[in-house]
Amino acid sequence: TLTLSGSIRKRYWDEDKSIDAELVRDALDGVTEDVVIKLNSNGGDVFEGVEIYNYLKAHPSHITVEVTGVAASAATFIVAGADKAVMNTGTTFMIHEASSFAWGNKSELQKVLNALETIDDSIISIYEAKTGQSKEQLTDWMTEEKWFSAEDAVRFNFADEVKKEQMDVVALVDNAVAKAMETQPKTGLNKLFKGVR
Repeated sequence: TLTLSGSIRKRYWDEDKSIDAELVRDALDGVTEDVVIKLNSNGGDVFEGVEIYNYLKAHPSHITVEVTGVAASAATFIVAGADKAVMNTGTTFMIHEASSFAWGNKSELQKVLNALETIDDSIISIYEAKTGQSKEQLTDWMTEEKWFSAEDAVRFNFADEVKKEQMDVVALVDNAVAKAMETQPKTGLNKLFKGVR
Protein backbone atom coordinates (compact mmCIF):
# COMPACT_ATOMS: atom_id res chain seq x y z
CA THR A 1 0.00 0.00 0.00
CA LEU A 2 1.31 3.42 -1.01
CA THR A 3 -0.31 6.58 0.37
CA LEU A 4 -0.05 9.68 -1.83
CA SER A 5 -1.39 12.85 -0.22
CA GLY A 6 -0.43 16.35 -1.32
CA SER A 7 0.34 18.39 -4.40
CA ILE A 8 1.93 16.87 -7.50
CA ARG A 9 5.21 18.62 -8.22
CA LYS A 10 8.93 17.95 -8.25
CA ARG A 11 10.36 17.45 -4.74
CA TYR A 12 13.62 19.21 -4.00
CA TRP A 13 14.34 17.92 -0.49
CA ASP A 14 13.58 14.74 1.44
CA GLU A 15 11.14 16.41 3.84
CA ASP A 16 9.02 17.77 1.02
CA LYS A 17 5.57 16.14 1.24
CA SER A 18 4.77 16.64 -2.43
CA ILE A 19 4.12 13.80 -4.87
CA ASP A 20 6.44 13.30 -7.82
CA ALA A 21 7.37 10.51 -10.24
CA GLU A 22 10.62 9.77 -8.41
CA LEU A 23 8.71 9.13 -5.15
CA VAL A 24 6.40 6.67 -6.92
CA ARG A 25 9.29 4.90 -8.67
CA ASP A 26 11.27 4.59 -5.43
CA ALA A 27 8.25 3.03 -3.74
CA LEU A 28 7.21 0.63 -6.51
CA ASP A 29 10.34 -0.36 -8.46
CA GLY A 30 10.88 -4.08 -7.96
CA VAL A 31 7.46 -4.65 -6.38
CA THR A 32 5.73 -7.75 -7.75
CA GLU A 33 2.72 -8.03 -5.40
CA ASP A 34 -0.61 -6.30 -6.02
CA VAL A 35 -0.40 -2.59 -5.21
CA VAL A 36 -3.01 -0.31 -3.61
CA ILE A 37 -2.41 3.44 -3.89
CA LYS A 38 -4.47 5.60 -1.54
CA LEU A 39 -4.73 8.99 -3.22
CA ASN A 40 -5.79 12.42 -2.00
CA SER A 41 -4.53 15.28 -4.17
CA ASN A 42 -5.69 18.56 -5.69
CA GLY A 43 -3.24 17.95 -8.53
CA GLY A 44 -0.37 20.11 -9.67
CA ASP A 45 2.29 19.73 -12.36
CA VAL A 46 0.88 18.15 -15.51
CA PHE A 47 4.21 16.68 -16.62
CA GLU A 48 4.87 14.94 -13.29
CA GLY A 49 1.31 13.60 -13.43
CA VAL A 50 1.76 12.24 -16.95
CA GLU A 51 5.06 10.61 -15.99
CA ILE A 52 3.38 8.87 -13.03
CA TYR A 53 0.52 7.79 -15.32
CA ASN A 54 2.89 6.15 -17.79
CA TYR A 55 4.92 4.53 -15.02
CA LEU A 56 1.78 2.95 -13.53
CA LYS A 57 0.53 1.79 -16.94
CA ALA A 58 3.84 0.00 -17.56
CA HIS A 59 4.17 -1.49 -14.06
CA PRO A 60 3.83 -5.31 -13.99
CA SER A 61 1.75 -5.40 -10.78
CA HIS A 62 -2.04 -5.11 -10.63
CA ILE A 63 -2.51 -1.56 -9.37
CA THR A 64 -5.62 -0.26 -7.63
CA VAL A 65 -5.92 3.45 -6.95
CA GLU A 66 -8.34 4.29 -4.16
CA VAL A 67 -9.38 7.94 -3.93
CA THR A 68 -9.68 8.86 -0.25
CA GLY A 69 -10.48 12.57 -0.55
CA VAL A 70 -10.17 14.28 -3.90
CA ALA A 71 -8.52 13.48 -7.23
CA ALA A 72 -8.32 16.72 -9.18
CA SER A 73 -6.34 18.07 -12.12
CA ALA A 74 -3.06 16.15 -12.56
CA ALA A 75 -4.04 13.69 -9.81
CA THR A 76 -6.68 12.28 -12.16
CA PHE A 77 -3.84 10.91 -14.33
CA ILE A 78 -2.79 8.69 -11.41
CA VAL A 79 -6.35 7.35 -11.27
CA ALA A 80 -6.31 6.77 -15.03
CA GLY A 81 -3.03 4.86 -14.79
CA ALA A 82 -4.49 2.21 -12.49
CA ASP A 83 -5.81 -1.19 -13.47
CA LYS A 84 -8.71 -0.50 -11.11
CA ALA A 85 -9.92 2.86 -9.79
CA VAL A 86 -12.08 3.05 -6.67
CA MET A 87 -13.84 6.12 -5.28
CA ASN A 88 -14.53 6.12 -1.54
CA THR A 89 -17.88 7.43 -0.31
CA GLY A 90 -17.98 11.22 -0.38
CA THR A 91 -14.92 11.67 -2.60
CA THR A 92 -14.74 13.94 -5.65
CA PHE A 93 -13.04 14.04 -9.03
CA MET A 94 -12.26 17.12 -11.15
CA ILE A 95 -10.90 17.75 -14.65
CA HIS A 96 -9.99 21.07 -16.27
CA GLU A 97 -7.93 22.71 -19.00
CA ALA A 98 -4.20 23.15 -18.51
CA SER A 99 -3.19 26.53 -17.12
CA SER A 100 -0.04 28.60 -16.95
CA PHE A 101 1.34 32.05 -16.19
CA ALA A 102 2.43 34.13 -19.18
CA TRP A 103 4.20 37.44 -19.72
CA GLY A 104 5.56 39.07 -22.83
CA ASN A 105 4.58 40.28 -26.29
CA LYS A 106 1.84 38.78 -28.44
CA SER A 107 4.28 36.36 -30.09
CA GLU A 108 5.41 35.02 -26.73
CA LEU A 109 1.83 34.77 -25.47
CA GLN A 110 0.85 32.87 -28.62
CA LYS A 111 3.59 30.33 -27.90
CA VAL A 112 2.14 29.75 -24.44
CA LEU A 113 -1.35 29.35 -25.94
CA ASN A 114 -0.07 26.83 -28.48
CA ALA A 115 1.66 24.86 -25.74
CA LEU A 116 -1.51 24.81 -23.61
CA GLU A 117 -3.57 23.53 -26.54
CA THR A 118 -1.06 20.71 -27.12
CA ILE A 119 -1.08 19.83 -23.41
CA ASP A 120 -4.89 19.77 -23.39
CA ASP A 121 -4.82 17.33 -26.32
CA SER A 122 -2.45 15.05 -24.40
CA ILE A 123 -4.71 15.19 -21.33
CA ILE A 124 -7.76 14.35 -23.43
CA SER A 125 -5.94 11.33 -24.91
CA ILE A 126 -5.45 9.96 -21.37
CA TYR A 127 -9.13 10.46 -20.51
CA GLU A 128 -10.28 9.01 -23.84
CA ALA A 129 -8.26 5.84 -23.21
CA LYS A 130 -9.69 5.47 -19.71
CA THR A 131 -13.33 6.44 -20.22
CA GLY A 132 -14.26 5.92 -23.87
CA GLN A 133 -15.89 9.36 -23.78
CA SER A 134 -15.70 11.47 -26.94
CA LYS A 135 -13.10 14.18 -27.41
CA GLU A 136 -15.91 16.73 -27.71
CA GLN A 137 -17.49 15.71 -24.41
CA LEU A 138 -14.16 15.70 -22.59
CA THR A 139 -13.28 19.11 -24.05
CA ASP A 140 -16.59 20.53 -22.81
CA TRP A 141 -16.04 19.13 -19.32
CA MET A 142 -12.48 20.42 -19.15
CA THR A 143 -13.57 23.89 -20.32
CA GLU A 144 -16.28 23.84 -17.64
CA GLU A 145 -13.79 22.70 -14.96
CA LYS A 146 -16.10 19.81 -14.22
CA TRP A 147 -16.48 18.31 -10.74
CA PHE A 148 -17.83 14.76 -10.42
CA SER A 149 -19.24 13.02 -7.38
CA ALA A 150 -17.92 9.54 -6.64
CA GLU A 151 -20.99 8.06 -8.33
CA ASP A 152 -20.66 10.25 -11.43
CA ALA A 153 -16.96 9.47 -11.74
CA VAL A 154 -18.00 5.81 -12.02
CA ARG A 155 -20.96 6.60 -14.26
CA PHE A 156 -18.69 8.29 -16.81
CA ASN A 157 -15.93 5.65 -16.47
CA PHE A 158 -13.25 7.77 -14.82
CA ALA A 159 -13.41 5.21 -12.00
CA ASP A 160 -14.63 1.63 -11.77
CA GLU A 161 -16.58 1.50 -8.53
CA VAL A 162 -17.61 3.28 -5.36
CA LYS A 163 -16.24 1.52 -2.31
CA LYS A 164 -18.98 0.23 -0.06
CA GLU A 165 -18.75 0.37 3.70
CA GLN A 166 -17.84 -3.06 5.03
CA MET A 167 -19.77 -4.14 8.10
CA ASP A 168 -18.08 -6.34 10.66
CA VAL A 169 -19.42 -9.81 11.48
CA VAL A 170 -21.11 -8.71 14.71
CA ALA A 171 -22.95 -5.93 12.89
CA LEU A 172 -24.06 -8.38 10.18
CA VAL A 173 -25.45 -10.80 12.78
CA ASP A 174 -27.19 -7.99 14.67
CA ASN A 175 -28.80 -6.75 11.46
CA ALA A 176 -29.91 -10.26 10.48
CA VAL A 177 -31.51 -10.86 13.90
CA ALA A 178 -33.23 -7.47 13.84
CA LYS A 179 -34.62 -8.13 10.36
CA ALA A 180 -35.81 -11.60 11.37
CA MET A 181 -37.61 -10.18 14.40
CA GLU A 182 -39.29 -7.54 12.24
CA THR A 183 -40.53 -10.05 9.67
CA GLN A 184 -41.55 -12.91 11.98
CA PRO A 185 -45.10 -12.89 13.37
CA LYS A 186 -45.12 -12.80 17.16
CA THR A 187 -46.41 -16.37 17.27
CA GLY A 188 -43.36 -17.50 15.34
CA LEU A 189 -40.77 -15.95 17.63
CA ASN A 190 -40.81 -18.93 20.00
CA LYS A 191 -39.92 -21.24 17.11
CA LEU A 192 -37.26 -18.85 15.85
CA PHE A 193 -35.51 -18.67 19.21
CA LYS A 194 -36.43 -22.15 20.53
CA GLY A 195 -33.60 -23.46 22.65
CA VAL A 196 -31.98 -20.06 23.10
CA ARG A 197 -31.36 -19.24 26.75
